[in-house]
Parts: sequence; C-alpha cells; structure tokens
Amino acid sequence: MLEKPTIVEKWQKKNKYGRPGTALSYTKVAIHYTGQADVPGKNTVSYFNNVVANGYKVNGKYIYASAHYVIDLDGTIYQLIPISERCYCTNSANSYAIGVEVATTGADNHYTDETYRSMVHLCAWLCANKGLNPLKDIITHTDVVGKAYKLCPIYMVKNPDKMEQFKKDCNYLATGKVAVNQIVNCTDGKGKITTVETNSAKKKYVKVLCNELNIHKTPDFEASSVCGIVCKGDVYTIAEEIQLTGTNMYKLKSGVYITASKKYVQLIEK
Repeated sequence: MLEKPTIVEKWQKKNKYGRPGTALSYTKVAIHYTGQADVPGKNTVSYFNNVVANGYKVNGKYIYASAHYVIDLDGTIYQLIPISERCYCTNSANSYAIGVEVATTGADNHYTDETYRSMVHLCAWLCANKGLNPLKDIITHTDVVGKAYKLCPIYMVKNPDKMEQFKKDCNYLATGKVAVNQIVNCTDGKGKITTVETNSAKKKYVKVLCNELNIHKTPDFEASSVCGIVCKGDVYTIAEEIQLTGTNMYKLKSGVYITASKKYVQLIEK
C-alpha cells in the first residue's frame, strides 16, 4: 500500500459556505488550480478558512467555496476538510469527488518540481486508498463543467498530453513501479518524463484467437481508424498496454493497435 504523504492539517470550521458536513464517499479525484500564478497556496488556505467560511459577499451574493486539499509552491500539502465530507470545489461533482487546489508558477501556470511531486503523491494515495484507477478516476474541473465555463487547471487543460502523463505518473506510483523521489515534473518545459524500468528478459506477445481481427492506427475502436486485418494464430510483440474506458488495447511493436479483450486475443509472456 502506498504510504500516505505528509499533510499539514488546517481544518476549516463547520460552516454553510465551505464545510457543510455532508457525507462523501468519493469515486473521483478532481484537480484545480488556485487561479493566479506564483501566489502561495497558504493564501488560498487562509481565503477559504478565514474569509469564505465566515460569510463573504461578492456583488451582493455569498461565496460558497472550499477544497479538501491545497498544495503549495514548495510542495506542502494542506488539508482543510476531511475526505469523508463534501467540499464546494467541483460544481456537480462535489457529491462524488475530492477537490485538490494546486498553486502554479510562470506565465503558463505550470508546476514547480516540489508541487508536481506532491500532486502525484497525494492523488496516487487518494486513488489507492479507495481502489480507484488513476488513469480513469483523476479528473480536471473542466472535465466536469466544460471549457466554456472554466479552464481549470489551466495548464493541464491547455496541455492534455501533460495531463495524461500526470495520470500515468500517479498510476506508476500507486502500483509501485516508481518511488516518490523518481517522479519527474513533466510540466517544467525541460521535456523529461518519469521513466519506468522494465524487465527486458521478459517480453509480452499477443496471439489472435478469432478468424479475422481489425487492427487500428490510433488507440480507439472507431471504424475510421481501422488500418488492416490480422488472422487467427498470428502472434505479435506488445510494446505497451493502453488503458481505455471499457476495453483496453495493445500497442504492437509495429506501431498499430489491437484489442486486449480475452475474447479475441491471448496474452503470452516469455
């Protein structure tokens, strides 16, 4: 089991504007950004706990806002609300999601090395704690409300490949493939990512079980992506398993994709 990250408790008092005390059993982890680059996360903690929680009006209306966690520029993780209670962070997903606000840096609102490592550790632990899949169960605020409403966290929404890498990093950590100190910040513009050592002595192959089976040029099952057919008994080298909603796919050494369904193919390890 992944070790829980170090967390600084800054409990928000019970109040109707940020911590109503409503029970939560989460199935998703939603990440956000605090809204302005290079502002310490502790400022967001103070805003939620000392301003909003006491009743704060903007244009004559009370603000309802909070988060379970806030991650600072130095990587400090603050917890404001127990994970057994709802927060007001992710609109319609408040009833099923943990809310994680993250401080950003730079003109593009990316993350410091310390912040990114804490993001991965916290989100991986939250997923492992409930048996969730980081590749599917970590979401952005924008996933819930749409781009027209808000780009949040703005860096991840504008750079979806980095969001996918972030989820991969969380999965690597949750499944024990890397340690926390091996996590590499993919958002700092240096072009480096977390790498996982593989056992080169053990290769994976896929054997076709049905008479004919489509292969695809992209990792999906759309008719437009079909680029050929393989036949029963054919064996191919697997380069990577692609996690998808529903049935996964294998990326073959040749660069094409094939279903991972046991109904149609057999996995062979040597």
